[in-house]
Amino acid sequence: MKFKLTYIFIFILFVSCKQNKLDVATDFKSNRVSEYIYSSERDLNPINESWIQKDSLFLSELTNILKNDDSDVTDILKIDENDRKIALGFGYEQIEASMGKGYAGIYYNLILKEGEVISYEFTPNFPSNKDLTERYLKMYSGIFEINENILHKRYFNIEGMESPLKNINSDISLNENLRFLMTPFSGTRYGFSGGYSGSTFTNRAIFLEEYKSITSEVCLILMNSKNPGTRLMAIEYYMKNKSAFKNQDLIKNWIDKVYAELPTIETLEGCFVMHRDSKELVSEYVNRKN
Repeated sequence: MKFKLTYIFIFILFVSCKQNKLDVATDFKSNRVSEYIYSSERDLNPINESWIQKDSLFLSELTNILKNDDSDVTDILKIDENDRKIALGFGYEQIEASMGKGYAGIYYNLILKEGEVISYEFTPNFPSNKDLTERYLKMYSGIFEINENILHKRYFNIEGMESPLKNINSDISLNENLRFLMTPFSGTRYGFSGGYSGSTFTNRAIFLEEYKSITSEVCLILMNSKNPGTRLMAIEYYMKNKSAFKNQDLIKNWIDKVYAELPTIETLEGCFVMHRDSKELVSEYVNRKN
C-alpha cells in the first residue's frame, strides 16, 4: 500500500478508537533516534518499480535541496502556509504532515515564524519489505544519518528551539531531556495521554521523568519554552510549589501573558482532539490527584 494510503488508514484508526485509561510513564528518555531499520519477510506481492522510481526522484530532489539550503523545503513538501497551521503563541506556528510518493516517505514537523521555516524535524517512514532495504538505504543516506541498523531523525536549528523565549540570565544548563522538552518536537499538546493505545504524551513523559530534578530556576526556564505544552506544565509545577519561588508578582505577570498569547490549547480526551481553555485545564491538573 502506498505511503499516503497507509497514513490515511492510521488516521482513521486513530480517530475511531475507544477511550483508554491514563497510564503513568516511567523510565522515559529523550531519544532522537527515529527507528530501527528492520526487514520483514519478503512481500509476496510483486515490487512496484513505478513506486520506487517516484520515491527515488522525490528523495533525490530533497537531498539536493538540503545540500544547498536546509530551510528551503516549502515547495518540495507542497506546503500551503495558509493551511494546517497550529499556533504556538509568541509568533510561532507549527505544521505537522507527511509527504510520500510510493513505498516510503517523510513525516515533517515544521516550525515557522513570520511565515518562514526556522526549524524542523524530519522522521523517515522506511519500507519494511526485505527486498527493498538496500535500495532505500541509499535513497535515505543523503537525508538521514544512518548508523548500522538505526535511522536518526533530521533536525534543522533545533538549538534555536531549545532556547527560552526571553533572555534568562542563568548559569543553569539543562540536560538533554529538558532541552528536548523545551522544543515543540517533544509534543505541543497539554495533558497526559490519549490516542489509540492511550499512550502518555511525550512531553508529559519527559516531565514526569525529570520532575524530581526540576528546581524553581529550571521551572522558570521551562515556563519560557517555545513549546506551549511545556509552558503550561511549568505553570502547573509553579502552582503546586509556590513557596519555592521568589518574585511571584513578576511570575504572575508572565503567566498572564502566556495565557493571553494562547488562550486555548490542544489536548486529547480519549481519542478525541479537543481545544480547551488553557488556564482552566492547568487548574484541573493542579488539583488532580495522581
